[in-house]
Amino acid sequence: MTPLPGLADLRRFADETRAMLQRQDIPETAEAQERYADVVRLLKELHDRVEKPVTFGVVGEFTVGKSLLLGSLLGRPDLLPVEERKSTGNITVLRLRQAPADPDGGADPDGGAATASGVTHAGPVAEVHYLSEEQLGSCVRSILDDLARGMDKEHAVLGAGHVLGGYDPFTDPRGWGPFDQWISCLWPQTGPEAAAPLVDPIQISATHVAAATELCRIRDAHLSQTGLLGTVRRIDSRLVRDALDHGTEERVPKSRPRPRIEPFGADQVETDKEALARSFMLIERVVFDVHVARDHWDLHRLLDEHPLQFLDFPGIGGAGSYGRDTHLSRSELAEVHTILVVLEARRPGRRGVEDFWGMLVQDQRTPEALAKAALVAANMFDKVLVPTLPHGALHKNDMLQRSDALNGIHVHADKFVKGRESAVVLTSSVSAIRRYGLPYADLSQKTRDEIEDALHKLDQGPQARWEETAVRFHEADPEGPWARRLREADGDGGVRALQLLVERQLRANGVAQKLERAEVSRGKLWQALLALQYQVRQDLCGAEPGAAEYDELNARMREYRLLLTALLTQLQDLRGLAGPAADGAPRAQPADAGAEEGRGALPSSVVGLAAPPGPVSAADEVRREVYEWTEWPQLLRRARSDKKGLVTKSQNPDSLGRPRKPPPGQSAAPPVTHSSADDSRAYIDKFTALVTARLVKDREQLEEWLDGWQRAWSDAFAPLRAWFEEPATPPLLREAFLAHDGDPAAVESRMSVLWTALDPGFVVREQAERRGAGPVADEDLAARFPAQADHTLPWHHQVPDLDPMTESQERHPLLLAQLRQYVADAAASQVTSRLNRLLTARVDDLVDHYEEAARFLPAEDDMSPSRRPPVAPEQGHGRDEGDEGDEGEGDDGDEGDGAGHHGGPGPGGSGGPGHPGGLGGQPIDELIRDWRHA
Repeated sequence: MTPLPGLADLRRFADETRAMLQRQDIPETAEAQERYADVVRLLKELHDRVEKPVTFGVVGEFTVGKSLLLGSLLGRPDLLPVEERKSTGNITVLRLRQAPADPDGGADPDGGAATASGVTHAGPVAEVHYLSEEQLGSCVRSILDDLARGMDKEHAVLGAGHVLGGYDPFTDPRGWGPFDQWISCLWPQTGPEAAAPLVDPIQISATHVAAATELCRIRDAHLSQTGLLGTVRRIDSRLVRDALDHGTEERVPKSRPRPRIEPFGADQVETDKEALARSFMLIERVVFDVHVARDHWDLHRLLDEHPLQFLDFPGIGGAGSYGRDTHLSRSELAEVHTILVVLEARRPGRRGVEDFWGMLVQDQRTPEALAKAALVAANMFDKVLVPTLPHGALHKNDMLQRSDALNGIHVHADKFVKGRESAVVLTSSVSAIRRYGLPYADLSQKTRDEIEDALHKLDQGPQARWEETAVRFHEADPEGPWARRLREADGDGGVRALQLLVERQLRANGVAQKLERAEVSRGKLWQALLALQYQVRQDLCGAEPGAAEYDELNARMREYRLLLTALLTQLQDLRGLAGPAADGAPRAQPADAGAEEGRGALPSSVVGLAAPPGPVSAADEVRREVYEWTEWPQLLRRARSDKKGLVTKSQNPDSLGRPRKPPPGQSAAPPVTHSSADDSRAYIDKFTALVTARLVKDREQLEEWLDGWQRAWSDAFAPLRAWFEEPATPPLLREAFLAHDGDPAAVESRMSVLWTALDPGFVVREQAERRGAGPVADEDLAARFPAQADHTLPWHHQVPDLDPMTESQERHPLLLAQLRQYVADAAASQVTSRLNRLLTARVDDLVDHYEEAARFLPAEDDMSPSRRPPVAPEQGHGRDEGDEGDEGEGDDGDEGDGAGHHGGPGPGGSGGPGHPGGLGGQPIDELIRDWRHA
């Protein structure tokens, strides 16, 4: 199934899938019902991802000021509580609205006194979404499994895996009993009858004890609630805030928590703060409508184009923040389009936030998509010390190194934005409060005191603390981001810069990222539909493929054959680059399969693919490199300075006569560390180095080409791979191949070969692993040099003088030119022969593999449905197998005996033989047929 062009098509696909489900009869078997449930679940996920607003997820470690920053961004620092919460944090959704202008002022919508017009505020009613029983059970099982694994690793004698592994208190008839009994080993036992513990509780990790405590709180809330799970309650916003903000408290009790059952239901949580607080462990998310003051952030045009919401995730590392937060965050992060990572500006390298980042890759997100979806705020920047910079010019990196904080932001922010410097901003809620006079009266006294202390410190210093540093950054890196960032932090704590960053991200990538998330859901839904289609065929239609299925099978095999013909033709052309086969025999032609189509046309994904490194071009480059050696012009200069035009001999060091003073730093008798240009060893060393380096380069270029080749052909084979992966395809292929050659073992071999050939990446990787890296040059490469090793050349001082005629021949520049040509030819020959062998081996391997696949393909239209005896009506098909003339032509409502369960054939459907509304005619068949090539 090819990618769809936009959200409108995805919406239409979801609507048609929903309509199909209303018409499709689903078999009563467990497998079919399970596949149906998968389709319904994924259809809802696709619908939600198409319809939901663009979502910014705000994540960060505990105590980095994340919630205070989010409130400051929206114009109300006290919009959200910023202290530690009871038991753990929660996921808060802020749906943004533009507050209407009110020139006369008005009452605070939260119930306060009269306020200035357009004050940012939360709506009067919040939505509290409770976990369903299935979601809560999944969360509890996840925590139990983690606890069992951790305890077994550290204290296997306590048998955590035996008791808790695979245990589910929601389905186990014993309920929470096994858990309650087992956790007694985590706390000290008191009383005269207390037995000696197997493990001293003091030796048990606090993390494990805290996880058990969290489970106890979930247990108490679960057993106390009535009718809350899976519901959404609309509750007064102020009541929600008060109930879920309890400040700090003791997180891990000193003794085992006994079950504490205090019943509450829907009526109590909507009116009673204490009941709402007790239900906290059952809450999935809390949703507020936030009306943003227009004079703080004008959003009305942006929100008309793109509805927007923020998801404030629990702070990582907070007390009581264990398995529940992680489980909920993992599921919610799958719905996030852009991730705003909040780092602590003084210590940005803390690792906790990377746990959240790792969750994002679990829903089929690529690193490239994540980098485009990331924004970074280095928060609490008002607490960063201004570095002292020395006078004089400094490089940007030198200035960054002068501040651990700035350098840390530079390094760690890039982990998320991958070079997108414009996606990083320096922020400070305190600076924003000072600049805009933002309210913070609703925060706790402790937090208000901290803000006022920070404001006092800022007021004691210069108004522009970072201006001088910003000027130095601008001088060192005029186009860089640091001067701008520092000035923005000085101005309003980077709040306006962050607002603009959110707007740019929303306009540039919001719809694309929303479409990317929806595309993932569409792909999962498509696979679920194929699985459901297979079950429908199995259970309603007997899974007996008819002519329509075999027509598609033959069409797919024809497509496969054409692609293989094109691929083998391309590989045969590449063989021409490498010359004859290693044994000198003529090259084999492509396999007969597909020969009738002639030279297959290359798929569009392969057109324009660069050729691998060729021996001819490699030889030319090597010859050019040899001709550029510095030894040749050095020797020619000696010939030009000689009266006879001959290459003069080198000077004998022993004949220098008078002693000479060595240069500074050199001994009186410097050792000879390399051969001179008058010795063949100098040329041999350069010869072997050149050939070896060239072979390494050629191998790297060949591997790079193979990587591009397999990617291009993987794209070409993608539709066939998708068809092969459909649940109905393997059974159809097995039946067709078994009818063709009757050998089950041969059928499995054929299936394996054809499936493997559709994954060129696997073929190339397997080939590389089997061959290994191999030596780049053999040990006797020096022997390939066209002169004797360690041999003095005619212009060496040790060569005795000969008669004038011989000297003029031996030291003539023409001999030098011949030596240069011989060396160049020898180097080119070695590179060419080795590259030929390398290229031939890789291409021949690919040819062998794909020729085998071509041999396993059936001939044109060779697959046809087998003849089966008629099926009697009492066997459930309603009429005889051979009675095709009246198919679908009965009276209205008369579909034949037993056919009513199947449903009638849809428009354009072709029911399988003997199956009214059978294969090809079920509503799900029509949907898949209509959208397969959409």
